[in-house]
Parts: sequence; C-alpha cells; structure tokens
Amino acid sequence: MGGWYLCRNDARADARLAQARAQFARHGFAEPQAFATPTHRGFHVGHIHPGLATLATEGDDFIAVAGTLFYQGQGGEAALKRLLADFAPPFDRWTDVLGQFGALVRKNNQLHVFADWFGGFHVYHDASHDVVSTSFLALAQSLTTLRFNRQAVYEFAFTSTPLGQDTVLDGIARLAPTAQLSLGEHVTVHQSPRRLPSVVSDEPVDTLVTRMADQLGRMFEVPARLYGDNVQCPLSGGFDSRLVLALLRQAGVRPHVYVYGSARDADVTVARHIGAAEGFDVEVFDKVAYRQITPDAFADIVAHNFHEMDATPIDGGLFDNGCNSAARHARARGGALAVSGAAGEIFRNYFYLRDRPWRSRDILDAFYAGFDPRDCTGTFDESRYFANLDAKLRTSLGVEDDRLTRQQVETAYPLFRCPPFFGREISMVGRFGAYFVPFFEHAIVEHSVALPVSLRTHGVFQSQLLAAIDRRLAAYPSAYGHSFVEQPGLAHRLDDAVSLYRTPAMRRWSNRLRHRLRRPAAPSGFMAPDYLGRVIDLDFPAMRAFFRVERPLDPGLLKRIATLEYLAKNLGSRLK
Repeated sequence: MGGWYLCRNDARADARLAQARAQFARHGFAEPQAFATPTHRGFHVGHIHPGLATLATEGDDFIAVAGTLFYQGQGGEAALKRLLADFAPPFDRWTDVLGQFGALVRKNNQLHVFADWFGGFHVYHDASHDVVSTSFLALAQSLTTLRFNRQAVYEFAFTSTPLGQDTVLDGIARLAPTAQLSLGEHVTVHQSPRRLPSVVSDEPVDTLVTRMADQLGRMFEVPARLYGDNVQCPLSGGFDSRLVLALLRQAGVRPHVYVYGSARDADVTVARHIGAAEGFDVEVFDKVAYRQITPDAFADIVAHNFHEMDATPIDGGLFDNGCNSAARHARARGGALAVSGAAGEIFRNYFYLRDRPWRSRDILDAFYAGFDPRDCTGTFDESRYFANLDAKLRTSLGVEDDRLTRQQVETAYPLFRCPPFFGREISMVGRFGAYFVPFFEHAIVEHSVALPVSLRTHGVFQSQLLAAIDRRLAAYPSAYGHSFVEQPGLAHRLDDAVSLYRTPAMRRWSNRLRHRLRRPAAPSGFMAPDYLGRVIDLDFPAMRAFFRVERPLDPGLLKRIATLEYLAKNLGSRLK
C-alpha cells in the first residue's frame, strides 16, 4: 500500500476528500479506493509500482497497509488476512511482525490506526485526530490555517528533520510509536510503551555473534521466500550494505546489486571489485551525471520532487536533476523488494562516546550541536532550543532523570535518532514499492542494545558478524582501509579517536569554531541564483524571520532553508 487518508464525516469531509485525492494524484499514485464508516470517510492507494497485495478484505472489514508488512512469516494477502483476524486494539503481537508500515484497519464498523514498533513509517494527524494520513501535504491541505513550528523549523535546518513527533507545521504531528488510534464518535488513544533493554551483556563475543547471525538469518528467510531474486541490494565500501548482501546470499538470493557514485568514488571502486571477483554485475548510478538540465527546466523538476517526496525530504532533495526520483522508481520497478542497510549503526558506537554514564544533554552536545547560532535571527533562543530537544530525547527514552547509563545512551540511537531520520526515507521509498530495513527491526535492535561498548567501537562486533555469515565477502577491502576479517587499521582507529576522546562540550565548541572559520563559497550548482531564483523568491520572505539569509550559509543548511521557503510558497495564504 502506498498510502491512505481518512477524515471525520462532517460538513468539511467532501472538500477535504477532494483536496486529498488531488494531492495523492500529485504524489504519483493511481486512482484511490474509497471507504466509509458511520463516522469517517477516506481512501487508500497501492504502491506506485505494484507488488504483493497491501489490501485485504473480509466482508465489511478490511486492512490496508502503507509501507511493508510481513506477518507470521507471510506476506501479501495471506499476511494481511491473518493480521486482520488476529487484530484487537491495541495491537501488541510484535513478535509476529516484520517491516515498517502504517496500518489502517476497519473491524466491527470502526477504524483503527497503528504503525510499526518504532513508528518508522510516518503517520500524520491533526490536533483533534479528525484527519489522519500517511501524506503530510494532504493533511496540510485539510487545514484552513497553518503556522510554522519554530522549534521544528530549526531542527529541520540543523538536523535534517524535526525530532520527536513534531513536523515543521504547528497542528500537524507524527503519530507517536506509543500511540494507537480507535476512531468512532470519540477518539480513543491507546498507549503502548516502548522500552528496550538497558543492561549490557557479559556473554562471550562468539556467543553474541552466533545468536545475532542466527536471528538475522531466520528473518531473511521470509523476504527470500516471497521475492526470490527480485531484490534490489546496495553495495558500498562500508559495513552495512555488505552485511545485507551477505544475508541475502546466505538465504539463496541473487539480488540486483547497485552503488551510487562516480567511477572514482571509493564506494564504487570497492563495489566493482567485489562484483568482478564474485561474478555478479554492479549497476553504477552516478546521480550527478544523470542528466544536465537548464534553469528553464528546473522549476518542473522541483515541483515534481516536492509532491513526490511529500514536501520535506531530509537531504535537500528537492533541488536536483531528477536523479533521486529516477533511482527510487528503479528500485521498486517490477514489484521488486528494495533492501537497505540503514540503521546498521545499531551495532556500532554511533555517538562515539566512551564507556561511562552520560547526561542526556551530552548526547545533544556530541551530535546535535553542529551549527552556528549566528545564522539565526533573534527569534532563536539557544537555551530553549536545547531544553526542548532534551525533553524530546528523554521522552523517547522513557526516562525523567537526565542521568543515563551507558546502555541507555545506546537506546537513544534507535528510539530517538532513527524514527524521524530514517523513518522519513522509509515513508517516502515505501510509497514506490516494498522496502525492507532489517537493522531497524525491533527483534534485532532489542538484542543489539545489549552489546558492550568495547565491541561496538571500530566496528569490532559487526566485522565478526559479517565474517561469521560470509567470510569470503568480509575478506574484500573496504573504504576503511582494511577488510572486515582484519583488525581495524591505525587510520580507522585514529579517525574514530578524534570524536571518542573529545568531550561532548568540546565537540560542540569545535563544531561551532569550524563553522565560523570556514567561509562558504558563493552558492553554486542548483543553489546558484540562476536556478534557485526560478523556484523561490531569493529574498526568502518566509524564512528570513528565522534565519539571517543574507549571510553566506553552509550549502546543506541553505538547501534545507530553501526547502522550507518552497513549502511556504506552496501553502500560500493559508500559512499565517
């Protein structure tokens, strides 16, 4: 299922549904299928590139899934019918589930909404839950008055996506992973806490490796049985994509392998070397060289990207030559399953913090403070910004005290970082076709958080895991300067040490100093005035309230500010 939309059946329903249908068409979906209950109306649409069924009915009951769902080892209609039969609110049969999805269930004439364990597939709602959808833009079209959420605007600019449940617009929120909805005359919000183990394992590394390898192997049997070789697999010079390829090979799958980059990139060099040695082709997709476009053609591409990617992609991806859209379609065409190595940092020391307790603010200083407040106007309050971030972090972890054990720090990556960041990509790619992100599965994360920090650092555990699954594949060189059957080299260790042995406060101030010493060059490429001026007012009438746009800005920051300016232009007079 590519997506769905529902609203309360009141005087505004006809207009809302018409606007939402038009927006879903602009997203690229086919004609939707309508549904109604006594209190709500809506519609659902399938993947842009159809594959396994994402809708199943039993009489008047149905289940529609946006994203990718496997249930009790099954996929498609068989999985959906089993889940529909088993469903009772709140849903809690997580050991039976794989995938990231937003589920819409009609049972006994009532609608129910829930997402995957981490809320990795994004579902949006208004303040009263009168409108709920997998489309941010469709929900925005349903509201008469909109305002930017100041905190979320700065989070989007500085971290690539709003954190917690916020979106960049007040009154539109992401459904919390802890929340499930039952929608009738009244809205019932069922709360389902999310907790991960916070105790470090003292078992031998061989035991930990064997257990994880076995668990991943069993998990990959499901998509291997359902998709066979119709699988798209990335391969680069790092850990995660190679581990995905190893698991697919172990399951008997011969996937289509691809790599993004130019011929001289390290990722491409490594991927081609492995492919040549192992006897499989590697598709090289050079996004920069994909297509040359003129400024006159730029506006149509940006408009297409804006609607296809639901307004706010995390990477400034509105402003390209059409390459990212082409790549997303290529991975889903023919009903293929796209497999990703995203979130593979669950096996590593993601925040590069030493093995000791930390405060929640330390995580923010270490990882979320890489910006210069001088790029902001007086509306930015740094103390308030970090206080709000700290509250979001502790809410995600389910703690009140800001003092964290070292293992609680590890849970911040899957509970706080991954759902908004990788979830945005999962939610968008999941519109095109099936998308499997194995390292963001609850069962895998639950075991990974118990790994000792000593095994995380320098990728020690992940190297041994890869070697245990496919030693031949592990033995090829990597972008780190060594293979994954060797000890991490000096260059790798020194590179990690730059972060490991700086305190979080030192990282915050060194990042700020680096910003101030670096003088961004004049905007170039698609950020140059000849291009950007075709799609937004270069005076930035909406964003100049938040940012000092007359300053030379980091290219990535400029892209994200321009993305929000384009959103403001699209929303028009409804944005106050």
